[in-house]
Amino acid sequence: MKKRRLSAISFALLISSTASHGQSSVTLYGIVDTGIAYVSNEGGKRAIAMVGGGGDRPNRIGFRGTEALGGGLNANFVLENGYNLATGGLGQGGLLFGRQAYVGLSSERLGELRVGRQYDFMIDLVPYTAAASGNGGFYSFHLGDLDRLGGERLNNSIQYRTPTIAGFRAGAMFSFGGIPGDFNRNSAKSIGITYKNGNFQAGGALTSVENFQAGLGIGTTVLGTNLTGTPVNAVFDRIDVYGAGAAYQADKWTVAALFTLSNLHKDGRSAALRAFDAGATYWISPGASAGAAVTYYMLDAHRWIVPSASLDYYYSKRTNVYLQVVSMHVDDSGAVAQLFVLPASSSRNQTAVTIGMRHNF
Repeated sequence: MKKRRLSAISFALLISSTASHGQSSVTLYGIVDTGIAYVSNEGGKRAIAMVGGGGDRPNRIGFRGTEALGGGLNANFVLENGYNLATGGLGQGGLLFGRQAYVGLSSERLGELRVGRQYDFMIDLVPYTAAASGNGGFYSFHLGDLDRLGGERLNNSIQYRTPTIAGFRAGAMFSFGGIPGDFNRNSAKSIGITYKNGNFQAGGALTSVENFQAGLGIGTTVLGTNLTGTPVNAVFDRIDVYGAGAAYQADKWTVAALFTLSNLHKDGRSAALRAFDAGATYWISPGASAGAAVTYYMLDAHRWIVPSASLDYYYSKRTNVYLQVVSMHVDDSGAVAQLFVLPASSSRNQTAVTIGMRHNF
């Protein structure tokens, strides 16, 4: 028993160490989110299932560390794991730290440099999506995550972000493909800029990925490649993704809008998926909010419309329960409905209703 107590004390000291020098810290953090989802049509059948990966926000557990090196320079690292609460399994294809794994240096005067597995700059546009601005949840992210807003990462990447100057911050990154003799294959590059002034914020980003592999379906065929179902495992020569969005908070309201363009290239041909988001959240009281958003997609002759709505009740700053409704309708017979990460519908319609709970730590 004495050994157990000593071990527990040692572990607690390790995790909470704002070292006795007062120069370093390691923080344990995460999200525990689960719920029950009803889906109106998965391959022609209704489905009810537990949302193991998170219904409102993806589940995660991570370690964030920093050490002051002197002269305003800090060493930083993040190791972040994604997991399935329903099964206890690892997310991101079974990777131990599949969400993020990087180390870097930062300075208020010089900016920040990171190296490892990390998000590209499209992630900065998430606050303007229907998933965030209308609290639509996981299923309201965009078709097939082609525009990478659902949280795509780049391996073997180096990223630099400038310091914030007059509300602006910019950045650039490059991901090495890791293929001997072919520097370009599987490589990627991304740039981004953000601006914040009081209650207004905006951002723009561009990401280009060579030999892009699509993993999620969108319910139709693109450039002769069937992208119906999940996973789809379809490879394109390249994808170029552009995005811009803005949000404004006034009293109890937050409103946001977003546009993204995902340009797929294969065998000398190209196809562009355009997405338009508009959403708003209203705080009914300090502990309750309601949100609504709509997303409209265009690809060739296909058109999709996805309205979403939500209710959130916060027991505290860290714990809330939520109700989310997301519905997709396709306006032509050349495609079927397929919400983010879900199996394709057998028709042009698909609706997901989720009730769940989220806890941050």
